[in-house]
Amino acid sequence: MNVPLPRLTAIGSGKGGTGKTLISLALAQALARQGERVLLCDADLGLSNIAVHAGLADGGDLAGVLAGRCSVDSAVVAVNGGAAQGGFDLLAAPAGSGALANAGLEAAMCLVGLLRAARAYDRIVLDLSAGVGAESMALAAAADETIAVLTPDPAALTDAYAFTKLLLCATRSRAPEFVVNLAASETEARRTSDSFVSTCRAFLKFEPRLLGIVLRDASAAEAVRRQQALAAGSAASRAIADIAGTLHVRVTPQKFAANDVR
Repeated sequence: MNVPLPRLTAIGSGKGGTGKTLISLALAQALARQGERVLLCDADLGLSNIAVHAGLADGGDLAGVLAGRCSVDSAVVAVNGGAAQGGFDLLAAPAGSGALANAGLEAAMCLVGLLRAARAYDRIVLDLSAGVGAESMALAAAADETIAVLTPDPAALTDAYAFTKLLLCATRSRAPEFVVNLAASETEARRTSDSFVSTCRAFLKFEPRLLGIVLRDASAAEAVRRQQALAAGSAASRAIADIAGTLHVRVTPQKFAANDVR
């Protein structure tokens, strides 16, 4: 039987400090709990740090994959039992090595092709580098869906607008959906969302869709400090689970039927 290609979900932000990586980690786990076989790929080729956030000494061998020394499935690290046992797999370059700092656009496109061929997974979550560099925007455009993480910080709004504009230019029709993170209240989050949508409507003639709101949560800051996953049942964890539920329904039942015969 022809096994469907994995769905690529890219998560980016116009600037650093939005909590993008923590959301990527929590989203990978939440999607796994929905029954998906998930690979989380640290696509910040120059400054890989997702293994550090997860409290892992090893994040896999992304450099080896890009060099052709190993396959995706042999280069990953299992998290919480791995994709085959209700957790997810992780693929990253060594943290702090800068091994792929000069990989370039060609490497980014090679990565897309290699991940598309990794049919052991239903979904691959790409944690992009912060900003609007050529490699990040190319990966964002190549994904099936792109999520921008922004905060109420005016600079984050400005940079998320730049991210959206460049993605629209690259795809000609597709703006990112977005998540408002680290808002102090629902009111502040809605105000941030309305401001972002209004700006995009006025200058880009396009309205990005709000995918979810993750309010500021002390347990999230604690998870970052301890290099652990978000505490189950925390407000942030529940909000990200809701976002995962929205994304999960886009994976067809036929796909899961195909997965069952692998």
